[in-house]
Amino acid sequence: MDLTFKRFLEFFNRSSGQEHEATPDLKSYKRSFNRFPIEFEVIVSVLDGDAHHDSERSELHDVSGGGAMFISCLSERYYPGQILKLDIFLAGTEDVRACIKAEASVVRIHQFEANGQEKTGVAVKFHKPFEFERMDSSFFGNLP
Repeated sequence: MDLTFKRFLEFFNRSSGQEHEATPDLKSYKRSFNRFPIEFEVIVSVLDGDAHHDSERSELHDVSGGGAMFISCLSERYYPGQILKLDIFLAGTEDVRACIKAEASVVRIHQFEANGQEKTGVAVKFHKPFEFERMDSSFFGNLP
């Protein structure tokens, strides 16, 4: 089993709901869950009514019990409060092609440095627990 996938399973098996120290840049903000660095492929779709528009194939940077952050090359598409659909593809599950589907709202968009490069992160808060799904190969189209 892939090491990243094992870490993801460990994340879901841990107890949650503990209060943690405030983040250094937002003194009044307290997290309810720990963050875990993770590198899974994600397709982010902007929800506009019942239609999906402006999908972006990206990578998760980290995940927690209440939200996640993905790296965006198209950050101008996003704004705080915007509702998104995330399809998170679990590495190491090629035999069943596992996918997590989640609806989330954009919390913030910010610049950060990773591996000596400036990147744009989009932080989202999940609306409800994840739904796991097996994908068939026809799902994967030609997304940028």
